[in-house]
Amino acid sequence: MAKLHSYYVLCPLIDQNSFLGVTQDQDDENVIVTLGRNVVNKYRLSDQKQIGGWTSKDHLTCAVIFDKHQGAYVGVFNKNTIKIWKDDSCKLDKSKKFKFSVNIMKIIPRNHQPPLIIFESGNCASLPYALDNRKTYDSKLLVKDSETIVDTGYYNIDKTDYICYLIKSNKSSYDIMTCPIREELGDMEKSKLNRIKVTRAEGNKAHIVGELIDSDNNFTIYFIWSDAKITEYNLLKKSWKTIGNVPWISTAASISMAWMGEHHLILFGSNTEQDGAILVAYNSVLGVGSYKYPMKMYSENAKLYCFNGRIILEASNHIGMLPYMVEVNRNLSSLLGSHEIAQDDFTEIVNWDTPVEPAFVYPVEVKDLLKFGLTERNMCSQVVAKYVEKDDIDNVNRVIRNFVDVPESVLVVLLNYVIKKIDPSKINITNHEEFIKFCCHDNQCFALLRYLFEIAFSDAILIPYLRNHLLLDNALFLMTYITYLLVDSDIFINLHYESKLFDWCILLLDSFYQQNLFTKDEKVSDVLNNVQKVVGNLIHQLIAIDSTLPILHKIAFGTYTNSKDRKALAYTIELVTI
Repeated sequence: MAKLHSYYVLCPLIDQNSFLGVTQDQDDENVIVTLGRNVVNKYRLSDQKQIGGWTSKDHLTCAVIFDKHQGAYVGVFNKNTIKIWKDDSCKLDKSKKFKFSVNIMKIIPRNHQPPLIIFESGNCASLPYALDNRKTYDSKLLVKDSETIVDTGYYNIDKTDYICYLIKSNKSSYDIMTCPIREELGDMEKSKLNRIKVTRAEGNKAHIVGELIDSDNNFTIYFIWSDAKITEYNLLKKSWKTIGNVPWISTAASISMAWMGEHHLILFGSNTEQDGAILVAYNSVLGVGSYKYPMKMYSENAKLYCFNGRIILEASNHIGMLPYMVEVNRNLSSLLGSHEIAQDDFTEIVNWDTPVEPAFVYPVEVKDLLKFGLTERNMCSQVVAKYVEKDDIDNVNRVIRNFVDVPESVLVVLLNYVIKKIDPSKINITNHEEFIKFCCHDNQCFALLRYLFEIAFSDAILIPYLRNHLLLDNALFLMTYITYLLVDSDIFINLHYESKLFDWCILLLDSFYQQNLFTKDEKVSDVLNNVQKVVGNLIHQLIAIDSTLPILHKIAFGTYTNSKDRKALAYTIELVTI
């Protein structure tokens, strides 16, 4: 599932028609925003602060990029001139110009190689080669006058780079053009150029309303059609696939797309009621929409990006930003009702001559239950309940790890069972030192409890079970143990597990909100104060890291000077002998 957080304004937009785009800066936390024909600014995403910028008398004609190969910024001016400058440059007008004999469409950065220059003719070249041959470069057209390159990308297969174009004709038909790139020159190996027509089933009159070349992550091109269907073309397998239908979003107008990561697309368009806009997070593997974010204003052909866990969106008078989070280990129950059935355009031949025995590993306890066609949740309930009743913790610990879809009711039963085995009533959980000594005597019960925190669950289903079947004292013990795992334990905790611990702490606070609010028990107050103290200390550590990172960055690039050195360098005194 994907979740979008609060909407922020990154910066005002000077002119929507002249906005050229957003690209990644040398630091993942920063982006380069080419606001208009004469303005380029750098912004830090964490606090939306401008940390640099330049202006120019010459008109920029595409988004400025950062070239990691030479550690400099590269921009295209007046369609035929390239300028390269460093971070400490004050004015772009004094930068050296490299004028070309042909028009340039855009520049594509590459990770460990020089950027690619894409010409309006369809040709391409690496930046160094293009600069050396800028006055004699080939101007022969690879695309027709009636065609337009609407999107570009590059990808690597077996150490060979390929360029990919998405071409649109005047008749609104689309072609995909791919071609290998020669390593040293960066130009096309035109003898291996390949062109594919983008079509649907014969007689289908649907047209494309949105497209995206995701060559960096999936080697895939995505298309949204006017009948709300999403299809994809795999550049490696050279095959087509229908993903599903788009919910909540209107296909009567254009739809912008970007890749969020973890099998998720983000779509921006008009909502189905035509009274505003909407952002839709769409799972490309499951074919379902997992989150929707309504907005007031819709912008036609708005530019859409995803950088470092944040969505960057072009709005009518500003550039907006939405932090997001993608969760992959969640139950499918939270996605119910968020999809529509999609029928593919081709027939797949299936071999039904399969063995009778299941082709997956299962515990021996469910062998007799499989033939009845029971769900995994039902089988888990029956098997676990039997071992809990027998007080067989060894088999409980073994069997529960073989199930993926564990019912929330079973999860609460196991929590009560483990807490009863641990018996925290014999110690004072508000005594910090005593509690740490108690937890240091690690055993099978604590190991099972830690595993229970890893199990995926649905918040809406779990909270009622916690309220009705978990005692307040047990909830206080769980919160205390969670804070122990976060700050006092020597057990290794990865980022996903740490996130699950925070989820559990929030769930327990929410489930016993009224008891925590109205009780006058000192034990409750001590536990809640301890949780607040731990969370506060963790936040302070994050703030300290955030303030330290810019200094470390300057030290790494050799630009750091402390305040005393700055005062000493403010002026100099020279003695002249007469």
